[in-house]
Amino acid sequence: MRFILIILCSLSLVTTLLWAQTSTNVRAQPLAEVLVDFERKAPAEVRALNDSTIAAEVSSVVLMVHADVGQAVKKGDLLLELDPVDYQLNLKQAEANLASNRARLSQANVRLKRARTLGGKQYISADELLENETAVMVFEAEIQANEVAVSIAQRNLDKCSLVAPFDGVVGQRMAQVGNFVRNGDPLIAVTQVDRFELDAEIPDGQADELLNAGMIRFESRGQSWPVELLRLSPVINSQGRTRQARFVFTDSAPAVGRSGSLVWRVGTGMLPSNLISRRNGVLGVFVLGSDYARFVPLPGAQEGRPASVDLPDSTMIITMGRERLQDGALVSVQQ
Repeated sequence: MRFILIILCSLSLVTTLLWAQTSTNVRAQPLAEVLVDFERKAPAEVRALNDSTIAAEVSSVVLMVHADVGQAVKKGDLLLELDPVDYQLNLKQAEANLASNRARLSQANVRLKRARTLGGKQYISADELLENETAVMVFEAEIQANEVAVSIAQRNLDKCSLVAPFDGVVGQRMAQVGNFVRNGDPLIAVTQVDRFELDAEIPDGQADELLNAGMIRFESRGQSWPVELLRLSPVINSQGRTRQARFVFTDSAPAVGRSGSLVWRVGTGMLPSNLISRRNGVLGVFVLGSDYARFVPLPGAQEGRPASVDLPDSTMIITMGRERLQDGALVSVQQ
């Protein structure tokens, strides 16, 4: 009997030693404690809804500048004046030509009326009557051309006064009094400051995620602002394979020109990528059994990305010591 007890104790000791030699030390945590929210990022920049550089539409000398950098302006406020003298003279000339031809038309109509009376009595020939009718038509055509010339001259004169196209702030002033400017030269820039938008370039493979994404925000210099998707371009940039997305700020907004990151949540309750292992070409996660590790495949998982997992929250996930584990391997849980 004593001999049998000695053998049993020896077997127990051997079993303990074998266990110690073959089990792997691991650490584990409940699934609910390791899940994370999966987010993506893309470069983004704050832009004004309207940011206009106002250019000269006629050539002239800058006469006066009424607004400077940083000054708030209202729609229609006078920003800058160009010397209008040449355009005032052009308008007067066009108006004079119009008045002259109107007077000539009046005389031509009188002559035509007389010619028709005489023609009815056969005192003048048909050719003379036709000449009078033609003269009236010529003057009518010239008057139409004169009216167009007056309109053009008036428009050019109006273009000597540049006004704010919307409420905003002067962001840049390029014009100086006395400068000669030509048609197309930039003179002053106005930025709308009551509504900002956010532009971002999104990789094509991720762009559609924004349509159902939660918690979209703009991050810059340690600060965060919530935004909403305004529109997503269907056009793919051939160079960067990106699509442009535009967002509106739902609350306050940072300054125009500020750059940072657009951040959006793709999924909640995702298993971090660092807890996903590959065994025999299959991606999965090691969970803790009673005294062994169990490899659970994760369908749809991708290398280096968080993955969805369909397991109870209380499932113990092996978080450390899984590097050489195989399915069914003995483990010893370390605290």
